Amino acid sequence: MIFILILGLILEFVLYFSLKDLNINPTIFKIGELQVRYYGLMYIIAIGLALFLLKRDFEKFKININYKEFEDAAFWTIIIAIIGARIYHVIPNWNYYSKNPFEIIAIWHGGLAIYGGIIGGLIGGYIICKIKNWDFLKLSDMVMPYLALGQAIGRWGNFFNKEAYGPPTDLPWAIYIPYENRIKGFENYEYFHPTFWYESILNYINFVVLLYFRNSKFYKSNGQILSLYILNYGIIRFFIEFQRFDTDRFLGIRIAHIFSIIAIIIGILGLIISSRRK
Repeated sequence: MIFILILGLILEFVLYFSLKDLNINPTIFKIGELQVRYYGLMYIIAIGLALFLLKRDFEKFKININYKEFEDAAFWTIIIAIIGARIYHVIPNWNYYSKNPFEIIAIWHGGLAIYGGIIGGLIGGYIICKIKNWDFLKLSDMVMPYLALGQAIGRWGNFFNKEAYGPPTDLPWAIYIPYENRIKGFENYEYFHPTFWYESILNYINFVVLLYFRNSKFYKSNGQILSLYILNYGIIRFFIEFQRFDTDRFLGIRIAHIFSIIAIIIGILGLIISSRRK
């Protein structure tokens, strides 16, 4: 696990410091009005890698489910998660989207909120597991480490879109933000905290922690990894959110802070309940 942790962190640092000062076009190519963007590519890579690693785990742990059937279920779970992620983003920004309805479906422009995706994915996954008579908690424990890995990769989509960054800074790892992507009031600043990168690193560490725990003697009952993921990500996002500029608010409170506190409470309760389950 130490090797996996070090290797991943080296890759994070090498990629970031190689690319951070470049002004890369977020669009890879266009076909008419359809844009193929790095943002979407990052999520495709994340999903593909997660499914590949999950297939290996199915064979290793001898999960009594046909993997092709699981892939089909995962497809619909991902669709529901994307819808949830988009709804979470659109509702607080309805003034803009009500005037630009086409942008509601333009997910390649960004605007997939992870908490909405987590909620949508868990609801969709639970419903599908009930329909197919699968053990939801057992499958969730199998999936959660790779969800954290997928988040680490997906955050790089924010790098290419030049979004989800923090306040101005002159630190050596500051990221250059083009003028057109700068938050109103900060147009005269060029370098900002790469908040998305901080979260990518923390999500990768969370992936390694979850993977280690799942393969250790401490993992004794279904639901523990799911609960630990919810707790860990709640903590990660709670502190990261203080560095975010482009965060949605409700009554002056950051919405992600509200969901982070709820996630931390649910995660702790889940760990207590699952640890008592035989």
